[in-house]
Amino acid sequence: MPSSNASASVASQRSATKQKINEVYHRSKSRTPEEKLARQVVPKLAGRAYHLPGYNLRQDWFQYMFNNHPLFGICCHHRLHPLKMRQRLVILLGSFAFGVAITNAIFLWFLSSGRDDEEQVFAVNLSTSTQQSNSQSYAMTSGLLMLVTVGSGSHAVFDRFVWNLLACSCCRAGGRFESQSLGFCRDLGKYLAIVMVIAVLALATCIVIIRASVEEGQSSVPLFQNQNRTKEDFAQILDFNEFDMQDYSFLRGYAVEFAVSLFVYYPLIETVLFSGILGCFYLPVLGGRPGQMKREAKTQSEVRTVCPTQLT
Repeated sequence: MPSSNASASVASQRSATKQKINEVYHRSKSRTPEEKLARQVVPKLAGRAYHLPGYNLRQDWFQYMFNNHPLFGICCHHRLHPLKMRQRLVILLGSFAFGVAITNAIFLWFLSSGRDDEEQVFAVNLSTSTQQSNSQSYAMTSGLLMLVTVGSGSHAVFDRFVWNLLACSCCRAGGRFESQSLGFCRDLGKYLAIVMVIAVLALATCIVIIRASVEEGQSSVPLFQNQNRTKEDFAQILDFNEFDMQDYSFLRGYAVEFAVSLFVYYPLIETVLFSGILGCFYLPVLGGRPGQMKREAKTQSEVRTVCPTQLT
């Protein structure tokens, strides 16, 4: 009797499990076309995909540029894109603030350490003439080298990290961890990104004020002149009213650089990455659209060779 009861219990559990699987299967088949499209497209949009299903080369280039551009993407993104206008404004604000912070932090580091940011590291001869008087060379200074390596690299890492926090493609519809129990991950990433951007804004504000005090005429960084400063000294340093607009002229220069990077360098660099020429049209990320399409075709061919599970 006990063995028969145990076998009956196991059989009932198997039947209940099979019924639940069938319910999930039938619910998945009854999804609306919009839901099916969202499950297919949203993870690709969140992952900055080069290719979307059914798109040709021209359409893919436009969707990739408009969905991922820091400024154009605010109003021109795909209607199903997980990053809406508010999230993109947060990314743009954080990117600008981080750029201001890292650029001026490098300047203040050179100033406080006594290093010369105009010291020549190497020079590139751009002239083909053999005459020394007509030779033209481009000198790479230590300050510029620090900006294009540490500054630009950390800026790119920050932008991508904030993007991934807000997009969270693995928890979206069609993602790997699409589940009601893990839905809080999307909100957690959003709150973490907002806190991070606020912290970067506060840091950038402090660094800008210190840089303005240097531009006002002080010979070195005021925070490092005296290690025994009081709260009143810090409040005086962080007082906006002590500086005039000329002390913040370096911000205009950075704004111009930021605009040039958005409207000139960003489209050029992203177009090169989109083409896949850097990755021989195959490598991940550098392979661009051709590499992504090859990998998707390979995955689909592997899926077709697998026998589907019989649920009924």
